[in-house]
Amino acid sequence: MSVALTASAKHYASKQAIAGMVETLDLGSDCAVGDLISLETAGARHDFAVIRRRWIIDARGGTMLELTLDHPAR
Repeated sequence: MSVALTASAKHYASKQAIAGMVETLDLGSDCAVGDLISLETAGARHDFAVIRRRWIIDARGGTMLELTLDHPAR
């Protein structure tokens, strides 16, 4: 499973110095479009929304789920 960020989510996460944490979250395949992901750091809560699920199939038949997060969570 991998996490992708929209441009606005990437900008926000970079500005808050949490991009590395967000991009390496282990969310699991049970996450659904519309889920709210709240990351709490140093007393602050950062909310992201799952806006897309995409299965990526490589040439050898391996599969990986990519979840795209957006900010602000709407």
